[in-house]
Amino acid sequence: MRLLEGRHHIVIPCSPGIAPFLARELRDLKMPVIEERATSVSTKGDFADVVRLNLNLCTGQRVLWRLASFTASDPDQLYEKLMPLNWEELVPVDGYFSVTSVVETPTIRDSRFANLRVKDAIVDRLRRCHGRRPDSGPLRDQLVFHLFWQQDEVKIYLDTSGPTLAQRGYRLDPGKAPLRETLAAALILASGWRGAQTFINPMCGSGTLAIEAALLAQRRIPGLLRQHYSFQSLAGYKNMELLSLRAQALREARPDRKIRLIASDHDPLMIKVAKENAVRAGVAGVIEFITCDFAETPVPSSANPGGVLLCNPEYGVRLGEEEELKITYRRLGDFLKQKAAGYEAFIFSGNRNLLKEVGLRPARRWFFDNGGIPCELAAYPLYAGSQTKPETVSEPVNPA
Repeated sequence: MRLLEGRHHIVIPCSPGIAPFLARELRDLKMPVIEERATSVSTKGDFADVVRLNLNLCTGQRVLWRLASFTASDPDQLYEKLMPLNWEELVPVDGYFSVTSVVETPTIRDSRFANLRVKDAIVDRLRRCHGRRPDSGPLRDQLVFHLFWQQDEVKIYLDTSGPTLAQRGYRLDPGKAPLRETLAAALILASGWRGAQTFINPMCGSGTLAIEAALLAQRRIPGLLRQHYSFQSLAGYKNMELLSLRAQALREARPDRKIRLIASDHDPLMIKVAKENAVRAGVAGVIEFITCDFAETPVPSSANPGGVLLCNPEYGVRLGEEEELKITYRRLGDFLKQKAAGYEAFIFSGNRNLLKEVGLRPARRWFFDNGGIPCELAAYPLYAGSQTKPETVSEPVNPA
């Protein structure tokens, strides 16, 4: 069986809450959505689609190409069923690979032993074919294989991404408590902003939200920034297809598109970091970075209606911080009511008690996970006067 030929199942893991937006990205790329789960979306395609997905996806963590699926009741059966696969098609004899896994089966107490049996099968197959073996270890900078083993059901994947797709390449200094780039992209997609209106990002920190918004508006796909993917380490892989897709993406990008993005932070050091990150991302020229208290952030008039204001204030996860932050959230509510009429404001927070201090009723909510902290994105359409319209849904929902 040729492991890279034909149409295979492709699984794209994601953080909780992101799956609906990832599924939307797949549909926009004309890829079928076979299954949408809490932390992954499945599709099907050929290996050219794998390359395209790695370059284009904004919200997925990695792209997993299914090599085989079978049943195995113990580690010896796992080894025996992996050995016949044509690993020599994938692994250069002088190459390097690593193995990751999710294992939930009674015959394995430590997933590292399952990883070892996968490694043994690959190495023994390569030694039989070539008389010598490739190196293996924990680093994910070359080939990565992923084992999913639940009860007696086994699926083995080629992790075609390697390091998570959140690592775009522009954020060398993430700053304090940064948002992962994939989560930031999902928040912007949830807001509905696409570049036609003003985008304002108070409390911008290292600038991830503003940078991801600029990339989205200019149609600059993440793959234009990243230098390496796991699939480039495949035996005999030529970069021509990757280079061709990047060239096409450059032609389709709109770097001259007129957009208005304003990002502010009270900390001059964070503004410096954000500017440096924006330079590496190639979008420094379209983001106005301002050092000021969030309440002093410039908010252009709503002559261009439908602008978006999106911020990610601190959550107060440590003892004593919540009381101190109540004042910040109240001031944030006052700022929105007094200065942002005509905009739709979005606050991303991991503390619902603090969100209540804003003094506005959210019209919509989406639920996410940020570094293990359950968070929500609350939407506040701001109309003339000091009040928002009543909440329009009784239960929070995520759009598909």
